[in-house]
Amino acid sequence: MMQNQIGAVLKVVGGIVIALGFFLGIIGGAQTQSFLFFVTTLLGALVTGMVLIGLSEIIRILEMINENIPKRRKKIAVSSNDTLINETPQPLNTKEQEDIKSFLQKHNVEIEKIIPTPMEDFFFIKTSARYMLIEMGGYTPKIVDAEKWPEELVGWLEHYKQN
Repeated sequence: MMQNQIGAVLKVVGGIVIALGFFLGIIGGAQTQSFLFFVTTLLGALVTGMVLIGLSEIIRILEMINENIPKRRKKIAVSSNDTLINETPQPLNTKEQEDIKSFLQKHNVEIEKIIPTPMEDFFFIKTSARYMLIEMGGYTPKIVDAEKWPEELVGWLEHYKQN
């Protein structure tokens, strides 16, 4: 695992802040002959340095979580693709068909075919150039960005195109 540069910098800066606070506290405390000056300077630097080190740890943990998410998604997709491929598509009623057609006409999209999927409220639209995914959640169509397509449907579409 490659360490995040920002996290590493925060950790180093946190250590430097603590060390500087200690030395400046000693120097300032000796010059003013005040133990209170030393303690307040050290505590301020200690708290600030620990917050920076804590932020670096949070970044490290988030980085580890982020690295594990795609692996988990791929495992889910592989197991779910097998079940979705054999499923029959949900029926497309005329109201949904009309809603999709009027929605896409407003967006100037030429429809070749509306393809119902096994997942409820999801429909692939075949255009001359590409496939689009429409979600009918809330009774109004929404175009789903390609990077947000459910993995199960991506595998289902690939299988559909081959048949």
